[in-house]
Amino acid sequence: PKVTVDGVDYYYVRVGGLDWFRNNLAVTGSGVPYVNSDVMSDVFGRFYSYEEAMTACPEGWRIPTEEDWMSLANSVEADVTEKYTTFDDVASKLFVNASFNGVQIIQYWPEVGDITNEGKVGLLPFGYTNLRSIDGDGKYPDASFDGVFDYAVYWTADKVEGNANQAYYRYMISNQPEMFVAKGD
Repeated sequence: PKVTVDGVDYYYVRVGGLDWFRNNLAVTGSGVPYVNSDVMSDVFGRFYSYEEAMTACPEGWRIPTEEDWMSLANSVEADVTEKYTTFDDVASKLFVNASFNGVQIIQYWPEVGDITNEGKVGLLPFGYTNLRSIDGDGKYPDASFDGVFDYAVYWTADKVEGNANQAYYRYMISNQPEMFVAKGD
């Protein structure tokens, strides 16, 4: 199934009782495309600040909570019972082996294991950005893009208790079998 927003088709899959997009959000008007090149939105989606991510989702959709991430991990037999912990041995089941014209575009390390995409969400390590400052046009001219083909990084909807400027995010690395949790702004 899919939902179309601003002419972009977002395919989704039901996993662990929840619907998950299979491609990264690329809603224009906020966030930044990879290396500030609008054409890259179709490839990588867009990179959003926490505040932008919380408002960029199409009607009827939202950023996953920590409980949603736990549900996804448990759908691939992670046996996660505590919030904000590392999910062991899930990367191979959540990453996808993507190829272009028959050539594998992401090389995962042997420590990750055989990539099965058992979770069916098709996560790819497209990196993360440090947005730095926003200009008067709502753009991020000094954004830096890091970890491409190494890190898959996703906001949770959960703010850090006692720190209104930070939220939790989930991430995986192409050379490690776990899904980690961290906090940032």
